[in-house]
Amino acid sequence: MTQSLELWSIRCFITLAEELHFGRAAKRLNITQPTLSQQIRKLEASFGVALFHRSTRSVEMTVSGEAFLPLAHDALLKLDEAVLVSKLAAGGFAPGGEQLKIGAIDPAAFQLLPLILKRFRNRYPETRIDVKICDSVEILRALERGEFDVGIMRPPTNVNLIRFRPLMSDRIVAVIPRQSVLSRRPTLHLHDFIGHRVFTLDRFELSTFRAVRDRVVESGIVAEQSIKVSNTTAALAMVSAGLGITFLPEWITSIVQDNIVLRRVEDLIEEISIGIAWRADNPTPGVLPFIEYAELVSSAASLSARNDVK
Repeated sequence: MTQSLELWSIRCFITLAEELHFGRAAKRLNITQPTLSQQIRKLEASFGVALFHRSTRSVEMTVSGEAFLPLAHDALLKLDEAVLVSKLAAGGFAPGGEQLKIGAIDPAAFQLLPLILKRFRNRYPETRIDVKICDSVEILRALERGEFDVGIMRPPTNVNLIRFRPLMSDRIVAVIPRQSVLSRRPTLHLHDFIGHRVFTLDRFELSTFRAVRDRVVESGIVAEQSIKVSNTTAALAMVSAGLGITFLPEWITSIVQDNIVLRRVEDLIEEISIGIAWRADNPTPGVLPFIEYAELVSSAASLSARNDVK
């Protein structure tokens, strides 16, 4: 390689790798498609290899592109962290021996929280960490009482003193027993599930699951009334036993067994978000740095989730 890589070209590559669509990637980057194509060609010329296969209908990464992606993403993440650390130092934020009390929901514990804790503790090893796993309602109440400093949770409805920043979103995917004929279909639409045993998660305090239930009914699927579940673990147990098909957030990729297949449904585009919440009047020094680190690493978790389920 005869010239140094430009950070903008690498950002363009990562965005296109996430979207695998020039139009969507250009829109995210706020540039034109020809400009994006030029940046990708420039990067490929620097490497001397093709990073993407292009056709009039699709964009796919080459073997070289797939090899470069995790390293490129990690390099930019480290650079962004360097910028963040400089800004925090300039603002006088220097967490030390204080205790940081964190509440997190199950999906965050499996996916996002470990990434945040790893980078935060590497930078601030003296901060004592206390983590408890509970649901979003419990986290919100504990934040209001001052029992938690931060919470990684679903978006709250009544916030009062609570501040909230979205971190990442999970698309809702079909959770199918491997023996089902639907697990082998090349593409799936909601009407494909008509005539199959389908149940939905009874978490109607969350708008996403209400929307999923509505979409299921509107598509003509008769939802199974003999199965009632209100949490992800119970729903997975039902599918694992072959009792039905359901729809859950794609974070479950990290915990599903081999007898379950996760598939995206073309006309089911609902997503459910996770974010970080805190009290606006919390004086604990580690709160703001932890929030900033959460935002920093959430993009890495989002990329992983997008690539795990097809």
